[in-house]
Amino acid sequence: MKIIAIANQKGGVGKTTTATNLAAGLAIRGHRTLIVDLDSQCNATFTFLAPDLIKTTLANVLVGHDGRLPLIDAIYETHIQNLDIAPSHIRLAMIERQVQIEDQYRLKDSLDSVSDYDFAIIDCPPSLGMTLTQALLASNYVIVPIAAQYYPLEGVIDLTSTINATKRPNPGLQILGYLMTQFDIRNGICSDALAKVQELFPSLVFDTVIRTNVKLQSAPAFRKSIYEHAPNSHGSDDYVALTEEILDRLQVATPLRVVKEG
Repeated sequence: MKIIAIANQKGGVGKTTTATNLAAGLAIRGHRTLIVDLDSQCNATFTFLAPDLIKTTLANVLVGHDGRLPLIDAIYETHIQNLDIAPSHIRLAMIERQVQIEDQYRLKDSLDSVSDYDFAIIDCPPSLGMTLTQALLASNYVIVPIAAQYYPLEGVIDLTSTINATKRPNPGLQILGYLMTQFDIRNGICSDALAKVQELFPSLVFDTVIRTNVKLQSAPAFRKSIYEHAPNSHGSDDYVALTEEILDRLQVATPLRVVKEG
């Protein structure tokens, strides 16, 4: 199983949008995929699950010392074939109180216990802390979404330092790529931001950019991925391209080819 953390300590950069639509894109291509919602805001969770259907969450798996449940008990099927989700809960914020070294491996140990997935996509909280540390210790790869704004690298350098520090206990951890989001081709600031990121991380910036698209914002309200909500939108095209680029970087063959209608 390849475990990919979607991380940026800055909020509002398309982190959850990327996590949910990348996971859906992988599942649609036939890869068994698990979304792990580590963000206590629960946005990825509510993209796919109605709140009243959720009985057990990652808080029951990762928080506390007595009576914690195995991860398998907190996994739900979504309406998309091959896509499951481990939902979040506001109590996940209590992970930040865990300071013992062994506590930091709870997520890794939990993911090691479910071996029948091809991918796990972790939606990380928008902060540096113990929760992100658990995600990085459990992951093989990190994708860093960066909004194409005036200060595109705000917080990214600190995050990169955290990732590099985590390589000591997790030497296999790699940055899979930096992803430019909220890109408007009519806005010169966006082009400047992309050029700056490419200058600092020349071999790691994805060729795909995620263009600004209102359909990406509205899809979660309908509990749908962008592919279902607006299959002919720029948002759908961009995440199809990103999914293919990621599979190419990982040298993973797609078991089920998808032909887009129209």
